[in-house]
Amino acid sequence: MKKKGLRGILLGLSMALLLSGGVALAQDSLFFIAYKDCVQCWPGMEYPTGDAYLLPFKMGGWDTSYELCTRITIDGALLEQHCDDEYYPDTDPYSDTWAFPCEFDEDGASSFLLGGEASVANGPPSPLGVWKQVLSQDIPGAPNPRAEASWLVARVCEVEEEFVPEPGTMLLLGSGLAGLAGYATLRWRTRE
Repeated sequence: MKKKGLRGILLGLSMALLLSGGVALAQDSLFFIAYKDCVQCWPGMEYPTGDAYLLPFKMGGWDTSYELCTRITIDGALLEQHCDDEYYPDTDPYSDTWAFPCEFDEDGASSFLLGGEASVANGPPSPLGVWKQVLSQDIPGAPNPRAEASWLVARVCEVEEEFVPEPGTMLLLGSGLAGLAGYATLRWRTRE
């Protein structure tokens, strides 16, 4: 009787850990995904068409009742920061592509950077470097959702792309699988 109770507890706990790990991977909260680790800068001022010069991204999961804040830095220097409760992309999730110049123009702006004009007069000296985009919302009485992604803008990219899941998610999934292995071992021993 004790072994059957232990098996039941072990199976229930393992399934709970596996489900929570799966939910953590598929949660529908604020997210921002850049699909490249490195994107090549475009030497011209017209919008490029080659895939090497375009950064595809996807964002979503925001609550339209609250402001959506964005902060963009290049090598830690602030490029843009604002909060806006009136503008949200047309769809959730929203996908698009960005292109990046190799140099800012003389006026300290770029006509196609981030799909519009961005003033860099008091910001980073060059668009080359590690970009970081942070999205956040301040929701009273709830955990404040936050999403971030980073990528390198360089003249030539030699970075391989790979997906690295969060350590907490891997711990949940690994614990669930270990629990299932323990359950199978207990069950195998009782058959012998």
